[in-house]
Amino acid sequence: MLFLSFLSSSTVIAAAPEQGTTTTAYRKFVVYYGWYTDGRGQIGPEIERIIAAKPEFVISPYYTSTGQVNLTPQVMDRFHENGIKVLVYVATGNADKKLESVLQEIKIGLDNGADGVMLDEVAMLHSDWQVDYYKRIYDYTKSFGSEKVVIANPGSVLVNEKVMSVSDIVSFEHQWRFASHIDWFSKYPATRFMGISSNDITNVMGYTVDSESSARDTIEAWQAGVSYHFSTNTYTTLAPWFEEYQKALEDYAVSGSKLGELRVRTIDSEGGEINGLWIEVRKNDRVVMTGFSPTRFLLPEGEYQVGAGNYQSFIFDRWQDGETSPYHSTTLADSSTAELVAVYRSELANLRVESYDNLGNSIREMRVTVSGSDGGVVAEGVTPLSLRLTLGQYSVVASDSEHYQFARWDDGSQVRTTSLAGDAKITAYYDNMLADKLGAEIFSCPPKYQQQVADSMLKSGPFAGLLELQMRKSAMALAGCPVQ
Repeated sequence: MLFLSFLSSSTVIAAAPEQGTTTTAYRKFVVYYGWYTDGRGQIGPEIERIIAAKPEFVISPYYTSTGQVNLTPQVMDRFHENGIKVLVYVATGNADKKLESVLQEIKIGLDNGADGVMLDEVAMLHSDWQVDYYKRIYDYTKSFGSEKVVIANPGSVLVNEKVMSVSDIVSFEHQWRFASHIDWFSKYPATRFMGISSNDITNVMGYTVDSESSARDTIEAWQAGVSYHFSTNTYTTLAPWFEEYQKALEDYAVSGSKLGELRVRTIDSEGGEINGLWIEVRKNDRVVMTGFSPTRFLLPEGEYQVGAGNYQSFIFDRWQDGETSPYHSTTLADSSTAELVAVYRSELANLRVESYDNLGNSIREMRVTVSGSDGGVVAEGVTPLSLRLTLGQYSVVASDSEHYQFARWDDGSQVRTTSLAGDAKITAYYDNMLADKLGAEIFSCPPKYQQQVADSMLKSGPFAGLLELQMRKSAMALAGCPVQ
């Protein structure tokens, strides 16, 4: 396994204020699937823009969409003489593409000077044959030299950990923000992971990647343990704000030796940790960093406003130091550490659904369905049913069963509507369809006999006849339970 321990001219070094001094390497790279030359073979301006950014490597297809060589010797030489590695883009079709075809594409690229490959459309590796498929690709690439780099891009955090054994770097593409929630993520150095923010798929990020969010995303990825990150508009073009984006990263690098650490946690009113709540950091009314709790930010010295957002039933209440504004001001000095803890209240309430028959007896296993104000089902179950729901309005529907027919709710309605503002209990009433057959007395027996006799009758299915019914009544009479 190749661990990318080398530092190129593209590597940004920042001091993280842990105990002692921890050095974290942040990596720059560029994805560009456009053409480097025009129809006459003349190299266009994009290559010089990329070179000026000083990335560690660039990822591009060897051929253009029309079958012409994109990574010509002139293009390869131009990158290499500036210390930039070239990785060839190769699609694998989720392991459905013929292996021989994939290996042939890799061979063409490596034979012509490429420094490695970026495998796109990588399967989730949940099957042994998929692991074997990519292991053969990995071993084949390494046969050209152990320094050749293999990037696997499943584009998803659902990929199996085995991807780490068949690649040097794993790209989560647009899902990079969720990488830290993978149970095996912390086992590997940050230089094994990659992410991308782009507008290549409409609204894939949930916002537009632009001149402001581009650098913010890359810095956030670096701080979240994803060393390789690139922001762009589309994969086939260099964004018009490409230079502005690169300048912001350089400015961040310059301030690297003066970073302070800000840690933010979120807890409930009883002190229990809550994970995954949105946190944003502002400076001069502009968002500079975002993340999910618990999180940490490495920031240049200065004053910041830290905001804690609401999510579903988790509502911001206050900061642990008593501040009640959702935005908490904090000042970071050189190499200092600050921690803020946001306290949330959970706006939930208990809803209990019970059921009784027309004889006043509690009955069980009656199915009910609970829907939200939008009509969507939020819960289903059988009585007695206890639920914990977000405050709001709900509709509850009760169903008939084999021996009990739904009659009404406790408010006389057929569909129970409840505005849940606190703990509540509602009751469904049913007509007992067995009372006429067995006699109502059986349902007024002591609970022990209801359990042992009446319930056993229900489980036995349709009655076998008068003889069996008389035998059951006799057994009940001997037990001291009145019968007709």
